Amino acid sequence: MTNDQNEGREMALAQWHAHIRRLLLLLEHADEFTTSAFVKRLDEFMLQLRRAAMVTVIHVLNRP
Repeated sequence: MTNDQNEGREMALAQWHAHIRRLLLLLEHADEFTTSAFVKRLDEFMLQLRRAAMVTVIHVLNRP
């Protein structure tokens, strides 16, 4: 694995972890939102989380 590939994988994993931390924070504060506002934020967040997950999977599986 090249240094660039390793850096890309590490960056993808770090972004994935950051998204998980933000999800936990959103869930901790769920009671501060109306139901519709929470669902809207969760839907928006899940799109970002899916993207981060796909990038992470691509980097992890793209090993020589």
